[in-house]
Amino acid sequence: ITKIKVNKQDYRLQAGDLLSVQISTVTEQLHDFFNKEQTSNSQLMIQNPYLYGYLIKEDGFLDLPSFGSIKAEGFTLSELENIIKQIAVSYFEQPVVKLNIINFEVSILGEVNNPGTFNIIDPEVNILYALSLAGDITEFGNRRKVKIIRNENEINRVFYVDLTKNEVLNNADFMLQSHDIIYVSPLRKKFYAFNNITNVVSMALSAVTLYLLI
Repeated sequence: ITKIKVNKQDYRLQAGDLLSVQISTVTEQLHDFFNKEQTSNSQLMIQNPYLYGYLIKEDGFLDLPSFGSIKAEGFTLSELENIIKQIAVSYFEQPVVKLNIINFEVSILGEVNNPGTFNIIDPEVNILYALSLAGDITEFGNRRKVKIIRNENEINRVFYVDLTKNEVLNNADFMLQSHDIIYVSPLRKKFYAFNNITNVVSMALSAVTLYLLI
């Protein structure tokens, strides 16, 4: 049995992340705008989450009612929860702050059984979990060269991950970022198989044609 320690890295918030902010307290909620999700139409929130979430702006700050502008970019969710909690004690008694990323999505394309764009609840997501959402790689998918396209500072970075190697678990790129695009390319043998079938069909048709002519 081979034991491999996964090098898990906490997701760091970045500009463009849309956060839901919930604050629970033992006292009556006077600032109930932080808990709009609980009283609003849940279906409407799913259709237009930007009406209920708070966006981290390009400057890395998050604007919250009454709390003002708070630096959010670069922190983990738990770190930002603690920062907001320190501010919330001025407005609530024994506040409990809970943050979630509403728009954390990954797109999975190519040789998978169920391609599409998937909303992720837990931002600590890795490539294998994401592929499981897409129904896993098909028999024709190339597991040795899975392409990932990631936008970093408005520049697309393209890199490849070999899922057949154990070292991938300690690769920093094993953990996904919001809005990553995963593309699983087909194996060469898929094309060979298709070409062989085409050749066989062509030869069969030629033989039939020749027989009819004779």
